[in-house]
Parts: sequence; structure tokens; C-alpha cells
Amino acid sequence: MSKMETYRKKWLISASLVICHLFLGVALVSCSDWDEHYDANTSVMASQQSTLWENIKNNGRLSQFADLLTKAGYDSVLSASQTYTVWAPVDDSFDYANLATYSKARLQKEFVQNHIARNNYPISGLVDQRVYMLNEKLKFFSGSQSYTIGGIAVDSANLASSNGIVHTLRGQIPFVHNIYEALDTNSTYAIDSISRFYHSYDVKKLNESKSVQGPTLNGEITYLDSVFDEHNDLYSRYYAYINCEDSNYSMIVPTNDAWIKAKATVSKFYNYLPSFEFMENTSTGSDKKKTTVKIADVEYLKDSIVNLMLTGYLYYNNNLYDNKKLSALKTGETLQCDSLYGTTLSKIYSEDAARLFENARRVDMSNGSIWLTDSLRMRSWTAWNPEIILEAEMSTYIASTVNMKGDSPERISVTSGTQNAKVPGRLSRNAYIEVPPVSSSTNPGVVFYLPSVRSTTYSLYVVVVPANIVSDNYEVKPSRFTATIGYVNEKGINDEIKMANPLSEESNAPFINDSSRIDTVYLGDVTFPMAYAGTGNYYPYLRLSSNVTSRIRAQYDRTLRFDCIILRPKELVDYLREHPDYKYDNGNY
Repeated sequence: MSKMETYRKKWLISASLVICHLFLGVALVSCSDWDEHYDANTSVMASQQSTLWENIKNNGRLSQFADLLTKAGYDSVLSASQTYTVWAPVDDSFDYANLATYSKARLQKEFVQNHIARNNYPISGLVDQRVYMLNEKLKFFSGSQSYTIGGIAVDSANLASSNGIVHTLRGQIPFVHNIYEALDTNSTYAIDSISRFYHSYDVKKLNESKSVQGPTLNGEITYLDSVFDEHNDLYSRYYAYINCEDSNYSMIVPTNDAWIKAKATVSKFYNYLPSFEFMENTSTGSDKKKTTVKIADVEYLKDSIVNLMLTGYLYYNNNLYDNKKLSALKTGETLQCDSLYGTTLSKIYSEDAARLFENARRVDMSNGSIWLTDSLRMRSWTAWNPEIILEAEMSTYIASTVNMKGDSPERISVTSGTQNAKVPGRLSRNAYIEVPPVSSSTNPGVVFYLPSVRSTTYSLYVVVVPANIVSDNYEVKPSRFTATIGYVNEKGINDEIKMANPLSEESNAPFINDSSRIDTVYLGDVTFPMAYAGTGNYYPYLRLSSNVTSRIRAQYDRTLRFDCIILRPKELVDYLREHPDYKYDNGNY
């Protein structure tokens, strides 16, 4: 099972537990016994003949609350047959004048729906419940002799109505944004750049089962209380459900200035051409076919990809791994951790993790916190331009096999097993590809597609495996091979370039591995003018071919054995040269 599948499984289990708790909560509140502190009396019994709205409207201590209910359109909602519990703040216990200036939508979400929940929640004896309000905010309802909800004291309790219960409060239940909602507070935090992009993925759909139906007009059902389910595709794309109230995330949120600066940096890795050639390598390698690919709107594609990449590495689940330390981290403190895992399971080690929160300001939300920053202090290779490692044995990367005569395809086999302890180095995923010659007179070869390439410079490596990698029962000789790379130039034309061995002064010198170990062979640097990431199933390619003549047959092994191919961003190579102890996530290699 992959790390991502494990993560999804854990998330689904957590979601199931939340649902179970919700059903349990409904079951617990169905009891009808009353605490002696709140004995039922004749006035309460009389109130049962009236609706919630009628009881609130006729209560002289709730005139301000009743007025706001009317402005929000909830006088009709609380007159319907659906059952609610209302926690109503008494007059002059909250800022009525300020709330009266709110728009209808804001008044509904931040005040009215923050004081109403579906179903009955009577007060009786010990109360210890989690209550989801109509705005889906999670509030803790608790007490024994005295009671509170969301930290606000109950003034009087259990005013029974025909469609629910009213409890009065000595103040307003605080409304706290969740992380998703915080992206709307542009005027407060100057984050409208990320807000505009994130909300462009919003979708709203009427939830008929939760909505309160009204009369039918002209054959169409109307609703007194319309409940919409809000969805955003970025939740699932990034595995960051920042709208869920029972979650606990940390999100790094760039200000507009930070967004603009970071976007300029990210953009250079995603240059596209309106038209380019794609070389399709067939099974024999002798019949190569060129296809012309056209991109309808290059600027739109680039902007979309850049925005997605820019927002894809900002989320951390505070409940997992060393991420738990984020819950206690305060503004101005230096994060001390081994590593952090992003919600897409990108991993960054302590040095880079601490940089993310430098000079950032923490703002607490109902489901975690946001960290406002004037600069996204991410190294490009930890996010937008990562090292690319291609496992040679993965069939999806193998374009074709070739040989010098081109008369038949080579027989590729994938070998796996326990690595011979006598062979230094580490075999990635305990598997490699083996390409033998079809005859004693041919040199085998293989072509690999190189997916996810950005428009940048990479140092290119291939990891070569010796014959005795799993057993001593093989004669060990070095491989001698050439490397040819094909990719699109600035004009959109596919070029094939034979790579020169950077460690040799000879112009046509082949590459030779150290057969005494698993050897990472440096093939040279390659600059890709165009990004392939985001274009679909179009890739550059690398052809590796054995180069052993009959004259030197005894010195070299014609069978090729490759573990993986590595495209390491040149920026990372340069940084490693200056910081040899630097740790970064390089997958399984």
C-alpha cells in the first residue's frame, strides 16, 4: 500500500468516527427528563403550544434577538415544523447595533445560524456534548449545575416549543472563521490574490433534505430555509479539507505581495509553446513517429498550472507525524522538528520547515490556524521544481527497446530480490530493469520517457546495477553505453542530442560504470526550453544503448541493468555542492 493510499485510508476512518459521533449526539439528546434546577412548570407547558418564533417574539428579554431573526429571514424558518434548539442571547448582552448593519447573508452565517442547531438539546443533569450549529460550526455544550455553550453561560433553559427548545444566554456565542472562510477576509489580511484563485473552484448545490420546504409556486418548490452544500475541488486535489470544522490544519497564507513575488519565481518553470513536436517511440524503435501538438491557450495553461503549484504546498495536518508541533508554535518562535509532511505527503526536513514560518504571523481559526507571510520561503525543489526520480522497471516509463540493427525488440525483464550484501550502494525499491542482447552481434538499448519535466536545467543521472546485484553467480563486468536525449527546442522542433561524457576529453566517449558497486553515472546537464508537466501524455525521452564492439567484447557486459533515472534541478545541485550535509526528500532513492 502506498503512502498516499495509507493517508486516504486514515482520513476515511477519521471521517467515519466523526459521523458515528454525530449519530451518537442525536441519540443522547432525545431524553426528556429535566434537571431539578430547571423544573417544568405551567408556563413551560403552555409554551409548547407555540412555535419557537412565537415564544421568542413574545419574550420581552429577546426583542433584539427577535429583530435580527426577522432581518435574517429566520422568523419563518422557526415557524416551520422542523425541530431546532435555539440559544438566544438576552437583550443588551451583545452588540446589537453592530450586527444590525450586517448584510443578510453575513447576519445569517455569523450570528443567527451560530445560535441554532437542528434537533432537541435539552438541559438535564450532566451535559457534555458537541453540537453542530446550522452554520456547521462545532460548539461544546456542557455543564452540570450551570451550563455553557461555546463558553457563554446559559441564563435560562428548556423553554419548550412545538418545534423545539429555547435556551437564553448571557451573551453572544463567538463566531470564529475556519481556514477556508479566512480566505474571504481580504480587507483584514490583504490576501485577495490567493482568495480569488481558491474561490474560483467553489461550487454550491442545494441540499434538499436539509432545506425547509415552503409553498409550491408555479409548479416550483420554494424553500423557507435553503441549505447549500459548498464544495471546492481543491479540497480533494490537495487532501486539505480546510472547510471541515472538526479538522486541525496549519495553512501558510501569502499576502498579495508574497503571492506576486512567488508567482514570478514559479512561472519560469512553466513555459509552454503554442505548437510543438512529440516523438512517439514505437515498440521496435526503428519506426519513430512525429506528432504535432497544439495548445489552444498557452497563457491560460501557464497561469492555471502556476496557480495550482503555488497553492499546492501550503497545507499541513496538525494531527500527523511531527506536524503536531505546529499546534503549539507561536508567532516569532522557531519551529523545532525533524520534518513536516504536507497534505500531499511532500516532505521537508527541519532546515526548510523552520524557514516556512520565519516572520510569519499566526492567526487562530476554528479548525487550526493560518500563518500570514510576506514571503513564501520555500526552496523551489521542495515544491514547484522537484527532483524527478524514474524507476527504470516501471513499464509506464519505458517507451521502447532498440538495438543496433533494429531487427527486433529486446527482451526486457524486471528483476527483484534481496540485494547482495557484498555490493555497496542501495537498490531503489529492490528492483531494476535488465535488457539483454538478442544475439551475440547486437547491442541492446532502451528508451525511457521523462514525465513531469519543467522548463529548467537538470543534471541527469542514471543508476547502473552490476550483474551480481542479487547473486554472486555472475561474472561482473562494467557496462559501456551511450546516451541520447530528445526534447523540444525553443522553436517547438524535436531535437535529438547525443550526450557527451562530461568526465572524458573525447567528444564521442561512451559512459562506463563502476561495476564494483551500484553506480550513479552522471550524464551531463540538460536545459529544457519548454515544460512538459501539464501538457498531458507528451514527454521528452532518453535512449540508453550498449556500445560494445566485438574487439572489446571480453571487457564489457552487453546486458544493460538500470535501477532508476534521476533529473536533479541544477539549483539543487549547486546548493548541495555548497551544503553537503543538507537533507531533502529524494523519494525512495
